[in-house]
Amino acid sequence: MLAALVPPLTPLGDAVAALAGVATAAVLFATSRSGAAGDRPWRLLALAPLFPVLALAVGAVVQPETVLQQVVLRWLPTVPGYAVTVVALLHMAGRSGLRRTCSRTSLELALFGTAAVVVMQLLLVGPGNSWAGLTVGAQLVLGAAVAATGAVMAAALTVLGSVAAHRQGMAAVLLGGLVLLCLGRGTATSAALLGAPHLVAATRIAVVLGLALVVLARLRDAAASSSTGAASGRAVQLRSVLPQLALVAVVGVVVGPLAFGVRPTRVTLAGALLCVALSAAHRWVTAREDHQRGARLRSDEAYFRKLLQSTREAVLVLDRRLRVGWVSAALADLLGTTPAELAGRDLLTGGTARPGTVDPADAAALRRLLAGPAGAPGLLTLRVRTTDGGTRHLEASVADLRDEAAVGSVVLHCRDVTEREARERALAEVAYTDALTGLPNRAGWEAALAGTGAGHAVLLVDVRGLDDVREHAGRDTVTTVLVELGRRLRATTRGEEVVARTVGGTFGILAEGDADTAALLADRCLAVLEQPVTTPAGVFDLTADVGVVVAEDGLDVAGLTARAELAVAAARTSGRARATVWTPELGAAAARRDRLREDVAGAAARGELWLAFQPIVSMGEQRVTGVEALLRWRHPDLGEVPPREFVPVAERAGVIADLQRWALREATTTVAGLPAVDGVPLRLGVNISAAHVAARTLVDDVAGALRCSGLGPERLVLEITEATVRAAGTAVDGDIAALRLMGVHVALDDFGTGSSSLLHLTRLPIDVVKLDRAFVSRVDRDRDSRALCESMVTIGRALGLDVVAEGVETPAQLGVLRGLGVGFAQGFLLARPLPAADLAQVLRENAGALWPGLVGSSAGPAATLIAGETADSSVLREASGA
Repeated sequence: MLAALVPPLTPLGDAVAALAGVATAAVLFATSRSGAAGDRPWRLLALAPLFPVLALAVGAVVQPETVLQQVVLRWLPTVPGYAVTVVALLHMAGRSGLRRTCSRTSLELALFGTAAVVVMQLLLVGPGNSWAGLTVGAQLVLGAAVAATGAVMAAALTVLGSVAAHRQGMAAVLLGGLVLLCLGRGTATSAALLGAPHLVAATRIAVVLGLALVVLARLRDAAASSSTGAASGRAVQLRSVLPQLALVAVVGVVVGPLAFGVRPTRVTLAGALLCVALSAAHRWVTAREDHQRGARLRSDEAYFRKLLQSTREAVLVLDRRLRVGWVSAALADLLGTTPAELAGRDLLTGGTARPGTVDPADAAALRRLLAGPAGAPGLLTLRVRTTDGGTRHLEASVADLRDEAAVGSVVLHCRDVTEREARERALAEVAYTDALTGLPNRAGWEAALAGTGAGHAVLLVDVRGLDDVREHAGRDTVTTVLVELGRRLRATTRGEEVVARTVGGTFGILAEGDADTAALLADRCLAVLEQPVTTPAGVFDLTADVGVVVAEDGLDVAGLTARAELAVAAARTSGRARATVWTPELGAAAARRDRLREDVAGAAARGELWLAFQPIVSMGEQRVTGVEALLRWRHPDLGEVPPREFVPVAERAGVIADLQRWALREATTTVAGLPAVDGVPLRLGVNISAAHVAARTLVDDVAGALRCSGLGPERLVLEITEATVRAAGTAVDGDIAALRLMGVHVALDDFGTGSSSLLHLTRLPIDVVKLDRAFVSRVDRDRDSRALCESMVTIGRALGLDVVAEGVETPAQLGVLRGLGVGFAQGFLLARPLPAADLAQVLRENAGALWPGLVGSSAGPAATLIAGETADSSVLREASGA
C-alpha cells in the first residue's frame, strides 16, 4: 500500500515524503524485533514505505518528457509495495481465523474490495464521466491505482473486523492511516493525469499524516500485546456491521451525485449492484453459519445435559443468591426427593425441618468459604436432612464460578460419606475409650484437656493397693476392682465432668470450679475410694493419692499433665492418702530437680564433687579407727546440694554408679595419704549402691582404685545396704566373694531395717554390721529398742562381726551403747563429716583421740571442739548421713 504514484513535485515535497517513508520503515522494523508471532506482519509492512522512496529516486535520475511517462515511471516501482501491504494486512488478520470461515471471509473481501473500488473511483476520477477525456494509457494507470488502493482498503477493513477486541483500537488507527495514504497517493496521481497539478502538493500532507498514524498503530499494538484479551462479543458484532457499512457507503456514493444532477457512471452502477449482491450473499452465508453454530450449541447442550443427568455424580449448582439452580438426579435420589422439588430452593436458610436443608453450622461454614479469598481450598462436609428425617453427610468440593460470566454459579461436587463418618465415629469411640471401664482412655483424656482454660480443675487420682490385690487374688480381680472404682468416681462427679482412666490404676477428672471446689471433690473421691471393695475373691481396702491443678488460660495439655503429676507425687511422698494442690513452689522444686538431673552427670568433670569423711570411733580406745567417705556436691548456682536430694536424682538419671566410682577412687587416694593413729592405719568405708552392683563392674572398679591409690585392700570396707542385696539378687554374692578374696572387707549397712536381716548375716560373707539409726535414736529411753540392740550385739559377737552404731547424737545414747558392748560408733556427737584437711588435723592432735567430754573422756581440747556441740536431732541426722 504505502507505495503510490507521484506526479512531478517540488524537490521539497519529494524530500519530505521520502524522509517520512524511511522514518516509518525504520520505526516499524525497530519495534518488531522481539521475534513474537505478532511482530512478523509489522516487519513485512516495514518494507512498503521504501518502495515510494525508490520511485522518487528513479524519477530523480530519469527525466521523462511527458506527464504520462513521469506518472508511469513513478507507478511501476511502487506496485510491489501494494502487494506487500495487502499480504501483511491479511497476515495480521490471522490465517487461522480466515480458514475457519473461508467462504464468509472471501465474500467480505470481495464486498470490501468492490466497495473500495467504487468509492476510490469516485474520489480519484470524479462522479462524472471523466474517463472519456483520458488516453488509454492514463485510463490504465488510473484504473490500476483505483484497484490497488481498493485492495488495500479491503484488506484494512478485514483486519478491523477480525482482530481481537483488545487490538481493535490499533486496527482503527491503522485503517485511518491507510485511508489518508490511499487518498493522498491516489489523489496526487488523479490530479496529475486530470490536469490539476496544483493539488499535488496538498496531498503530501495526507501522506505524511497517514504514515504517522501507521507508526501510532504499531505503538498501540505493542502496548496491547502485554494484555491477553481474546476476541469478545464486541469484535464479533463489529465484523457483522462492517459489511453493512460498506454497502451503505456504496449506496451513498451512487445516490449522492444524483442530488446534484450528476448521473453515476456505468462502473459505479455496476459496482453498486455487485455490492448489493455480495451483501445479500454475505448475509445468507452469515445466517447459515449462525444457524449451524446454533444447532451445534443446542446439540452440545443436549449432549452435556443428558450426560449430567445420566451420571451418578451428586452435583449441586447454586446461583448468585445461593439458591438451587440445578441438581443432579443422583443427589436428589440420595436425599429422597426429585430435582424439580429442589430447584429454586434456598437450602442454606430454608429451615432445619425441610428435606434437603443443610445444617446451620455447615451452611455458615460454606458461606465463610465463599466469602474468603479466591482460590482457597474448597472442601468441607455438609450435613443435609433427608425426607425420612435422617441426615446425610456429604463431602462437597466447592468451585466458586460466580465471577465467570458464562457460569455465574457455585458448583458443589458431592460425595456421600455417611457410612465413612459412622465408621470414623465408631473407631474414635474405640480409640478414645477404655475397654475395661468404659471411661475415656489416655487419648480421650488428652482430647478433653485440649483447650481447657480458667474455670476448670484437673484431678489426678493414683490408687494404692492394686499390687496387693494382684498378688493375692489375680488380674481378674484387679479388673473387677478397677471397674468398681471407675463407677464410684463417675457417680461422685457431675454429669458434664469428665472421668477417665489414663493408665493402670490412675484416673483423671476434669471438673468445673475453683481450687476450693476441686479440693472438696478430691476429698469426696478419697472417701469413696477408701470404702472396701467386695469381690468374689474377698474384700479389699484401697487408698489413693490425689493431685489437684487449677487450669489457667494458655496452659496446654502437657503443662496441665506435668503439674498434676507433680501434685500427685507430692501427695504420695507424704506417706498417707491425701489430696495435694499444685503450687508454684512444687513447680519450682520440679524445676530444681530437672536442673539437678541435667547437671549431675558432669559434676565430677567440672570439679563440683568433693568428699567429707565422718570418723568412726572405737568405744574401747576412744579414738578414731576408721572413716566413712560421704559424697558431697557444691553446685555453682544452687550451692551445697544435700545427698538426700541429689542421690535419688542421680539414681533416676542412671549416673549413680559413675558418681560412686569417682568417690571410690578419690576416697582411697585421700585416705592412703592420711597419717596412721598409733601406728594403725585407718580403715575407709565407702557406700556401694544397687546400680553399681548391677553394672557388674564393682570388682574391677575396686581393684583399679586400690591399684592407683596404693591403699591396702584390708583397709577398705565396702558398705552395702539390705536394699542393695535384695535388688542385686544373687549377683551380689559372687562380687562379695571376689572382694573378700582380694582382702577387702564388707559391711552390711542400715542393719535392722529390712525383713530378712538375720538371713543376710548368715548368707553373706560380711565382716561388719552397722546398726541403723532407727534403733540408736531410742536406745537410751526405750526398753524395747535397747533390748533389740543388745540382742543384735550378741548375735554379731557370736558371728565374729564388728558392730558399729550409726547416728549417735546424744551422750546418753553413747553411754548406753558402750554399756551394751557396741565396739564402734559414729555420729554427730562424736564428729561431723569433715573435709580431708580437717580430718588430718584431728588425727595429728592427741593421736586421733576423739571422745565427748560429757561421757567421760581422756581426749584433749580438739576432741571437745569437734564433738562438744549439740543440735536438733533432724539436723544431726542430715549432717551425719549420706
